[in-house]
Amino acid sequence: MPERRRRSRFSAATATLSIGVLVLSLVSWVTFDHVTSSITREEVFKGIKVRPDRSAGSSVNYLLVGSDTREGLTKQQLHDLRVGSVATSAGKRSDTAILIHISKNRDHATIISIPRDTYADVPEWTDGKGVVHSAHHSKINATFGQGGAPLLIATIENMTQIRIDHYVEVNFAGFANLVDAVGGVDVCTTTAIHDKKSHIDLTAGKHHLDGITALKYVRARYFDGMGDLGRMKRQQKFIASMISATTSTETLLNPVKLLTVINAGLATVTTDPDLQKDDLVTLATQMKSLSSSNLNMLTVPFSNENYSNDGVYGAVLWDPELAPKLWQRIKDDIPVAPAPKVVTTGGALTMPPANIVVEVQNGTSINGLAAKASQDLTAAGFVNGAPPSTALTTVKLTTITYDPTYADSLQTLKAALPNALTVEKKNLGKKFIVTLGPEYKSIAKFTAPKSAPIPTPTETSPFDVRTGTDTSCK
Repeated sequence: MPERRRRSRFSAATATLSIGVLVLSLVSWVTFDHVTSSITREEVFKGIKVRPDRSAGSSVNYLLVGSDTREGLTKQQLHDLRVGSVATSAGKRSDTAILIHISKNRDHATIISIPRDTYADVPEWTDGKGVVHSAHHSKINATFGQGGAPLLIATIENMTQIRIDHYVEVNFAGFANLVDAVGGVDVCTTTAIHDKKSHIDLTAGKHHLDGITALKYVRARYFDGMGDLGRMKRQQKFIASMISATTSTETLLNPVKLLTVINAGLATVTTDPDLQKDDLVTLATQMKSLSSSNLNMLTVPFSNENYSNDGVYGAVLWDPELAPKLWQRIKDDIPVAPAPKVVTTGGALTMPPANIVVEVQNGTSINGLAAKASQDLTAAGFVNGAPPSTALTTVKLTTITYDPTYADSLQTLKAALPNALTVEKKNLGKKFIVTLGPEYKSIAKFTAPKSAPIPTPTETSPFDVRTGTDTSCK
């Protein structure tokens, strides 16, 4: 297999797959009936005899895999990408995986890149012909070629003791189409990128990439001498930029564009049979207030990137202390990095309305009240988290239901609704629910900052973690 093709799958997995899930998590108001794309199914858990217990609570783990199949690419895309002239000529191969953990409260997500050359403890497995293969060591990229998705899943579960709940696989076309669906993505690089293998030439600085150029960008690995490890860091920054594009108001408040993004993400994926489109919409409803600062991205900590043992050469060996700590945090649903804190002084407002997601409900019999209040809050800069709706019960006075974690945001919302009652609800997340009472006429005038203060971590993480806010040129 040519090196160019053998080494390219990590990019599709890192950028497209994680975004496919995270985009859907931000579109709670899209209903199942609007999602038209079909999903290809595969029995990926079939034959796995020993599996870890499920994680505590209702946290969920996705295994996201990239495939280098050219299926779905147009002739022009194939030409621009320089991967052959026939869409099915390269077959279907994958040698890298990404684990995405979504917290039980749906307020944190962790994206963990698994190097393709990971030194893997492969468990005993039975192939499609019923032949039993003994446990052995190999690079993790070999497991997909040997036993497909089931062996890859079994190997990762064996090494991490993390149970995979759902499997998602995408190809080149899925990546390119998703980037084009959001209108392209901005990237920033401090050095020029001239990579002959991925056929990309970028000067240092900021660039706006379409789908095919973005695919070239995330495939580039030879120009900097760091190979896959350097490419992983660039891919994680690309994820942050992609999330920024998909969560912009131009996308979220444009139903046509939003559905285009969703359908582009679903049209070229393969999943396990249990993952349904309405499950993704439910996940979207739960995660609509996920903050980009609560999206953590990292590579599995490793101690040796040129490890050799038991007939395996030049492998990446996971750190014997940090890797187990990472997997235990995932299993216990503990963030891999401490939540940054903002230290405030005095009574001044610190959080801008643009950072505050509000869902307005009508707790009265006054027609159109929720729509009016929603318009008032949106005009003041607050983010409309859902269409105005009717509350399940009536209230005598406007009430704000909030998560105490976001007390600074509550102060800004209270400035707009100074007479509202407040009801604390732990684990609600970043969203605020405003239930209108009959006294509501309009919001009050108030002054708030245009940008949020820069948070400072109260402690350091033992892991090298990036967040979804990292779109810088560093």
